[in-house]
Amino acid sequence: MKKICFLIFVLFIIASCSPNQDINGDYLRGVSYSSNGGTNATIKNVKTVTTVDAAGDKIVATYNYTGGRLTSVTSSDNSFYYQLTYTGDDITKILYKSVDDTGKDITNTQVLTYSAGKLTKSEGDVVFAGSGTFTSSTIYSYDGDKIKSIITKVKDKATSSERYTIQTDYGFSGSNVSNFKYSLTYAAGPMTQTPIILNITLSNYDSYKNPFGTLPMAFKLVSAQFDLENNALYGFSKNNYKTANIKTNTDNTTVNFSYSYDTDGYPILGTSSAGTVSFQYVK
Repeated sequence: MKKICFLIFVLFIIASCSPNQDINGDYLRGVSYSSNGGTNATIKNVKTVTTVDAAGDKIVATYNYTGGRLTSVTSSDNSFYYQLTYTGDDITKILYKSVDDTGKDITNTQVLTYSAGKLTKSEGDVVFAGSGTFTSSTIYSYDGDKIKSIITKVKDKATSSERYTIQTDYGFSGSNVSNFKYSLTYAAGPMTQTPIILNITLSNYDSYKNPFGTLPMAFKLVSAQFDLENNALYGFSKNNYKTANIKTNTDNTTVNFSYSYDTDGYPILGTSSAGTVSFQYVK
């Protein structure tokens, strides 16, 4: 979980067009924007997100659109890449490429299934270069329109033996995420492996717009489950948290953030002790 305290602030999300938007173009249906201050009616989509950590390492994420739809996301250091496939108005396949700590490629392909307009299941293969292929099956559960939990079962494709389970649980305070729990539990085997547990508490929200307020919900859900370091939980909120407490198996860290905003009420720069993140938008 390298850089988790910084990257949890970045939380790369995608913005595009979808029939699940409300009349303001907002994927957080039921959240309305007034015409004053940081909540005026101007809606923007993110184009680039530039992060610089405390060591000076810089990554630029670029969001690429075709015909008003997000089709891919690229990173300046080639550490991750997303490609989205649509059938009609729905995202039906997501290809996610990344690298592990040793520089080897990981390719994750997810095929999406919907029910009553909500993503309820995704299945696919996760290929680790030099380490084999795994299959995954993921179930998405909701409390009303808000995500409640996501559970992924992972098996070895060659033997069908269970390898591990990922579960994420979400709590909300009004329109903002207040807590998030990530658990990775290994299947029983000859060696006992300690589960990986991550608890995040988000608080002290501002009253301004989330940079990723217009979200393709399916992308957010899939990336939040499989892309922990650049995960999407930030985009589930209407506003921007200014305090994050991150507890892992071994650490307990609190990080505070400050923002500067444009005239439309969107953050253009975020600063913490772990680094900075800057945003560029398109309308």
